[in-house]
Amino acid sequence: MPPPRSTEPIVLSVLSATALAALAILAWRAVGWLGIGVLGLLVLFIAVRVELEGNRPMGPQMTPGLYADQYRSEVEAEPAARAGRRAERLSVIGAARLARLFGAVLAVTGFGLFLLL
Repeated sequence: MPPPRSTEPIVLSVLSATALAALAILAWRAVGWLGIGVLGLLVLFIAVRVELEGNRPMGPQMTPGLYADQYRSEVEAEPAARAGRRAERLSVIGAARLARLFGAVLAVTGFGLFLLL
């Protein structure tokens, strides 16, 4: 018997999309279609950054020892801890990809309608 599915990701996705739509309406009223395009670029930037960082603590680029310690601790971890970390990373990447989709739609719509109208 498969485990029951959680409705939490769906509910959070709907809430996120609703909040983003409310922000898009505010941006449209304040600046017009250009505001929606800029909001889309902001969401894209944040989503790509989160996906690249992989939910790890990040420092400035001048700290290569921080990166080396993080990867060393992940390699030396127990198999169960590695599997848990990988599942956590995949859930964060899935949410970042959904945010990337929302951001791309906002950017294309905002800048496209700004240029057309």
